This record gives sequence, structure tokens and C-alpha cells, in this order.
Amino acid sequence: MPDSATLPAGNFSEWLRAMRAALSGGPGMDVACGDCVGCCTSSYSIKVRAGEAARDHIPPRHLVPSPGEHGTQLMGFDAAGHCPMFAGGGCSIYRHRPDTCRTYDCRIFTAAGMQAGVGKTTINERVARWRFEFASEEQRREQRAVQAAASFLRQHPVRFPGGHVPSRASDIAVLAVKSYAVFLDVVPGDTEAAAGIVAACRDFDQRSR
Repeated sequence: MPDSATLPAGNFSEWLRAMRAALSGGPGMDVACGDCVGCCTSSYSIKVRAGEAARDHIPPRHLVPSPGEHGTQLMGFDAAGHCPMFAGGGCSIYRHRPDTCRTYDCRIFTAAGMQAGVGKTTINERVARWRFEFASEEQRREQRAVQAAASFLRQHPVRFPGGHVPSRASDIAVLAVKSYAVFLDVVPGDTEAAAGIVAACRDFDQRSR
């Protein structure tokens, strides 16, 4: 398949519900990665939370405490941007990979209408190729709502507590998936939108515990 060919991303609503379930602690995402290893080779720092089986399979020298997150550690990357567990063209601990890796799905950027970030060339190329299917206008409205949430988060950081939102594109896309319903039926004002996103994300996280 040529690099410019489009890739089927599946039905949008089915993907959205699966993504929300995965973020709630459910099964990881089933992504048609093929031979793409962009997420393993794009300078990502991976969160490894307390109690994860992955900790027993990652050498301690690759883990450092995550600032402000008690019990959570970060696994960094090497000079080439590769995960230290990346070997032989794939993940050397795939069966025991961190939950962050299990829920990672680059289609989330396509859903949110954004790129994965500067330096994420391989992933951004993949993101540009994904094509969702829409069985109804309601499903298109859902994607527009996800995109509106992501756009608001990027454009109005001062509206949020502390005057900021996460800087990583992946974190912004996740917040948009959690809070898209705020933009589903109406176009809220800036103050209402920010308050709605905070409340929706807080409710999502509380229900996920």
C-alpha cells in the first residue's frame, strides 16, 4: 500500500465508544497498525502507574518518578526517540506493555482534527491517512463536537483553572473525547464551555475509578 493511500478507521461512533471505554479502564484499543511503529519511535514518555504489571518487566533504570503524580513513573526514550522496550522492530514486552500503550490510538488525532505534535512525523502521516465511516448525521455531529472541544482547549487555555491546559497533543485529544458532549447540542459561550469541559472530564474520571 502506498504511503498516500487512505486507511479505514472504522465507524466513528463505534470507535468513540470504544475509546471512551478504554480510557475508563476497559480493554485496550484494537488498532490496525500494520508495520507502523510510530508510537514506539516518536519520543514519547510513557506513564506507568502504580500496580501495573508492566513495572515487573521494565528495568528500573528506565523509570523515573512522574512530577506531581504520586506512585506514577515515566519511561523515557533514547537519543533516537525510541522507547527502551522497542527491539527487533517491535515491543519487547508487548503482552505486559503499560496501560498507556494499550489505550494509545493515533486515530484520536484524526477524530479531534489535529496532529500528534511537532516531531511526530510518522504518526502525523498516519493520522492524515485515517478515514472514519459515518452511518448517520448524528455520527458526524459527534465528530464535530470532539473537534470543537479540542479546538477550544487549544485556543482558550486561560479560561481553565490555573490558566493552562495540558500541552501534549495526546492529552488534549483525550480531554476532547472525554468532554465532547459539551459541544454536541449547542455552541456554548467561552465561560460555559470551559466550565463544561472541566465538569465533564471530572465526572468521566470519577466514574472510571
